[in-house]
Amino acid sequence: MNEIAKRLKEASLSILPIVCAVLLVILVVPGMTLEVSGNRFGPIVTSLILSSVPLILGTALFSIGAEKSVAKIGEIVGQNLTKRKSLFLLLFIAFLLGVLATIAEPDLTVLASRISPDGPDWILILIASLGVGLFLVVALVRVIYHKPLKYWLTIGYLLAFSLGLFADPSFFSIIFDSGGVTTGVITVPFILALGMSVSRVLGGENAEDESFGYSGLCSLGTVLSAMVFSIILKKTGGLLQIQDVLVEKFDPNQITSLTDSMMIPLFSYGEMGRLYLSNMLHSVKDVFIALLPIALFFVVFNFFVKIKGKALGSIIVGFVYTFFGMILFFTGAESGFIPMATMLGKWFSQSSADIFPLFLVVIALFGLISMMAEPSVKILAGNVEEVSQGVISKKVIILVLGISTAISLIINALRIQYHFDYLYVIVPLFLFALLLSFIAPSIYVGIAIDSAGVATGTMASCFFLPMFIGFVASKNSASLSFGQVLMQDGFGVVGIMSVMPIITMEMMGILAEMKLKLNYQKALAQVLESDDCQVIHLPEWEG
Repeated sequence: MNEIAKRLKEASLSILPIVCAVLLVILVVPGMTLEVSGNRFGPIVTSLILSSVPLILGTALFSIGAEKSVAKIGEIVGQNLTKRKSLFLLLFIAFLLGVLATIAEPDLTVLASRISPDGPDWILILIASLGVGLFLVVALVRVIYHKPLKYWLTIGYLLAFSLGLFADPSFFSIIFDSGGVTTGVITVPFILALGMSVSRVLGGENAEDESFGYSGLCSLGTVLSAMVFSIILKKTGGLLQIQDVLVEKFDPNQITSLTDSMMIPLFSYGEMGRLYLSNMLHSVKDVFIALLPIALFFVVFNFFVKIKGKALGSIIVGFVYTFFGMILFFTGAESGFIPMATMLGKWFSQSSADIFPLFLVVIALFGLISMMAEPSVKILAGNVEEVSQGVISKKVIILVLGISTAISLIINALRIQYHFDYLYVIVPLFLFALLLSFIAPSIYVGIAIDSAGVATGTMASCFFLPMFIGFVASKNSASLSFGQVLMQDGFGVVGIMSVMPIITMEMMGILAEMKLKLNYQKALAQVLESDDCQVIHLPEWEG
């Protein structure tokens, strides 16, 4: 019970600040109303408030469940297979589990649901999962052969940008969003548990350094696999099908069903109830399909490792927690959080041009609050404070990450408002991050890469992404190429949010290293005296 209470507190601190911030904006901004009736409060706002309950319960349950089930399986697999000393078996099982864990990732499912007419796009989920599985293998090979992370990242992203020459630029935003959302509450605990188990045995003298960077490499795998997927879509006309889906779901002139789109406001409390019921039924089916493969894998794997007693019971309970937690999470997100965020973006796009600066202020506030309230940010900040030997305090790290997230959202809003090509935003940011990786200490590079997973959590996929989709959809409702514009501009915020923390943490690593050297020089200067530098010749001893 203590564990549940702790996770409920963490989930509340993660979700309630954004809910309160949205309510504050509705109250403070002159003339803002998201309700059809024209009132400030009605079914839409009520749905947002109510959705915080299943979101908090769901987040708490599946975070506990993920640690007890998926992460525990990763730890057991890592320990058992490294003892067997079969490299092929270790890498094959790691690939398989990486794929299965990513299929169950909630944030990826939320993204995939935006480009599919009925539920998530399982093809995109499978492609992203294959990328994670493949690059989890690469991450383990890196540890086994002790190769620096920066070289793998540089080669991987340069390859991705090279493949981009053959892909449709309008799909780039979804590609980098896919890379950002694959490192979430299911995949990260599993990847870290498996990776740290292998690092302890095979990491050698640099085991601590090798423990970081796994999730970043897995995100790179998704970017590469999605880039290849986009080339195939371009050749087969699949991009046009995705654009047609976006028109059906988000074009105000084409939408006919409340349950098929977040762009239609709730007219009554009766509609709100039907929406919750419909989303819950869809969630049960989607979550069952997502968790079944990894559950079946564990059943087969347990025939060989023979986990029994309390350990087995804990994993089974973990799967139950994860199942119900994900159902509650999806129900709350799809019924309250996502519709509110979409309507918020829609309102700002339909307002006069002079209100755009206010939009920048509002999203910056949301970004700052979301990071400063995120429990995993505090854990990351504690790790950095420890590694930097206290040179960079925990409070400073949290504040800087919050500011970097706010800047990410502002950059994305500006590129949409002034029609900057996504390619000219995301590529320079990643190239700058790669450049810094050759300057920053190695351990900070790994931490920086993993920090991207912290920044692209629940708020990124369930609030910021739908908010910008609503903004772009409403802004371009009269466009003849609505589907292409929405695909290119409506998506992309998660990708930018994933690279800015990397840059920030690498710069902090460089700063910490400089401060440590400066402190060392000051301490040395206080100890040394002027005569210490003189050469003293002692007479030879004659025995």
